[in-house]
Amino acid sequence: MGIPVNIPPIPKNAIAYVTQTIEKNWISSLCLDESVNYIDKLEKGFSEFVGSKFGVTATSGTAALDLAVAALSIGPGDEVIVPTFTMIATAACVIRNGAQPVFVDSDPDTWCIDAKRIEAAITEKTKAIIPVHIYGYPADMDTILRIAERYNLLVIEDAAEAIGTLYKGKMAGGIGHIGCFSFYANKTMTCGEGGMLVTNDSQIARRAAMLKDQAFGHPRFIHEEIGFNYRMSNLTAAYAFASFEEVNGYIQRKLDIAGLYHSLLSNVEGLVLPPSGDTNIKSTYWMYGILLNKAIFGRAKQEVRDLLQKEFKVDTRDFFFPMHRQPVMITKGFVDHGFSAPVADHLWESGFYLPSGVTLSHQQIEFVCNALKSLKR
Repeated sequence: MGIPVNIPPIPKNAIAYVTQTIEKNWISSLCLDESVNYIDKLEKGFSEFVGSKFGVTATSGTAALDLAVAALSIGPGDEVIVPTFTMIATAACVIRNGAQPVFVDSDPDTWCIDAKRIEAAITEKTKAIIPVHIYGYPADMDTILRIAERYNLLVIEDAAEAIGTLYKGKMAGGIGHIGCFSFYANKTMTCGEGGMLVTNDSQIARRAAMLKDQAFGHPRFIHEEIGFNYRMSNLTAAYAFASFEEVNGYIQRKLDIAGLYHSLLSNVEGLVLPPSGDTNIKSTYWMYGILLNKAIFGRAKQEVRDLLQKEFKVDTRDFFFPMHRQPVMITKGFVDHGFSAPVADHLWESGFYLPSGVTLSHQQIEFVCNALKSLKR
């Protein structure tokens, strides 16, 4: 089998909680038995963990982003600032709601959106900023919030990769107006598919909950808006809650894995290790990403990835292909002519991440590092 990028752990209470929902027959998004209402338990528990007052479950992190944009009434004629170095869901949620994404390059030190470049991208149409906490490292939220306040903008944190990440004492996702999380199988806590929107604004929470449920009104089959079917099932929530109960242990394991990678790779010339921040920032290293300098290491990124797989059965993943280079963004007219993002381009061209799942053993990490070091010329 080799060493995959991630194998999710099975939470110890997952089978018991899922079985309870089946035995009591509350398996959909509706549950009137509080003893097995895992949607409610998850929304309350996870939002409190993040430091937010309200949580709204969704079918995925992508769905949470869609709901966030829609709940803020962002739509046609509006612009939203998005990092070009991100997964496509961050930009797609803006487009699906009829608004225009405006891309900004990355900070070379953090790999997140370059907050110093945001102000130049703001126009009279700008309504929001979506910073992404890349690979578990937080964006420069102080600067972003100052800019948002100056221009009366909303801030939606894409914290899909940053469960447990701390920024100056605050949990990532609980700093802006809305935070969005993913519980996909490779995330720090999981239920296979699923997500969550968190906020301190009760009106935003109510609106998101309404929109995710087909925008049913009062009476039920009266609709004043077009909504979504983004309801998480109680079955899914039961598994997610079991995973959430162990989230602190998973976070610590991520930190331990990153620490071991740091110690074994820090002296390898030609490798740039992921940002670690200062005492005010705690990355959770969702995935342990590295940059490879071909001139010093002696091989290009793709050659290294291919050899790791072919000779050692070590799986890796590319970094994100920047939005400004995505064919769909270009052909649909979402990239301004002449836009360039050299930092994001460099991240794509030289970056990839190593196996990072919490089920990895110490020996497997050592094997990965030795395999990588053996490929240096």
